[in-house]
Amino acid sequence: MQEFIYHNPTKIIFGAGTIDKIGVTVAPVAKKAMYLYGKGSIKKNSIYDKTTASLQAAGVQLVEYDGVKANPVLSHTHKGIEIARKEGVEAIVAVGGGSVIDEGKAIAAGAVADCDVWKFYDGSGAEIKSALPVFSVLTMSATGTEMNGCSVITNEETKQKIGITSSFLQPVASILDPTALFSVPSDQTAYGAVDAVTHLLESYFTKSDSYTPIQDRYAEGIIKTITEITPLMQTKPNDLTARSTFMWAATLAWNGLAPSGVGAWNVPNHLIGHSMSAIYDTPHGASLSIALSGWLPWYAEQSERNVNQLIQFGKAVFGVSDVDGTIERLREWFRLIKSPTKLDDINVDETGLIKIAENIGKNAPLWNMPEYNAKFCESILRRCK
Repeated sequence: MQEFIYHNPTKIIFGAGTIDKIGVTVAPVAKKAMYLYGKGSIKKNSIYDKTTASLQAAGVQLVEYDGVKANPVLSHTHKGIEIARKEGVEAIVAVGGGSVIDEGKAIAAGAVADCDVWKFYDGSGAEIKSALPVFSVLTMSATGTEMNGCSVITNEETKQKIGITSSFLQPVASILDPTALFSVPSDQTAYGAVDAVTHLLESYFTKSDSYTPIQDRYAEGIIKTITEITPLMQTKPNDLTARSTFMWAATLAWNGLAPSGVGAWNVPNHLIGHSMSAIYDTPHGASLSIALSGWLPWYAEQSERNVNQLIQFGKAVFGVSDVDGTIERLREWFRLIKSPTKLDDINVDETGLIKIAENIGKNAPLWNMPEYNAKFCESILRRCK
């Protein structure tokens, strides 16, 4: 166990019917807020009506801004910052999944910044020194952004999808009402599950400390739970127990607890997956199931310690005790829930493979992983064919 500091100030309001609490949660902090959402799905499942009614009843004036993409882009963020400044909003209320909340955080930082918001992402050294308070109503579980200080934005001009972390981006409070997940379609349910699992696997496999039983069991238990309940959510989308369990599992997967005390670690599969999404607009979870399918065989070849970690994972989650069986069982789960495992599944040809590898190599230094150069990443991606 390595030295660490853990602090998570986000207030979580969890349970069926809690969406109606968003108004009384925001009102003590802001009387005028940007109400941010995606492309309108919340208007089809009553979440829009419930949240706006709650906020307005609490006396919060709303400035609506919609149109956030599944992979949020810089141009839309820039426009949101402009609106936030012009309207003098005092907070951001992000109603949606990880993409909406991530863009909400970017707008919150950019609205009070003295530089272009992209400077916080591009590695130029600009630091977030303040941000508007962010509140979220989660409508799709996956990224854990509802309880962390992370934000990911894509610069569509440079084809860079970059993430940052700042304590100023930590949501003040997040509403987690599992009934909001009832309308999430089967494919998005799958991608959210893959994302949550990958969050846990990143530190699980790349940690520098070789003995972390608490963190290992934490990750294994959540992953086992997610692999078991995802097919149920897909066949019975209104199963409250399954949706509730997954909603909290996905939050716990990326709220900073899993890697606390494991020493240095990194996120190679997110690095690889982000480049797929930046170039092909691939759903985030879909890119991660492909990345893991190619990265894990390489990982197993690097050391006996890696082999042992994979075997431990296989025994704990799938009940298998060999490396090949562990990797294949994970791929089988991806295929069962219909998340892709090969570049061919997303129609990436040889030219596309090279583009992705070059994009990864370009961005790897920003992720503090310069060893993931284009040549090396090409070799990893060839395992995804």
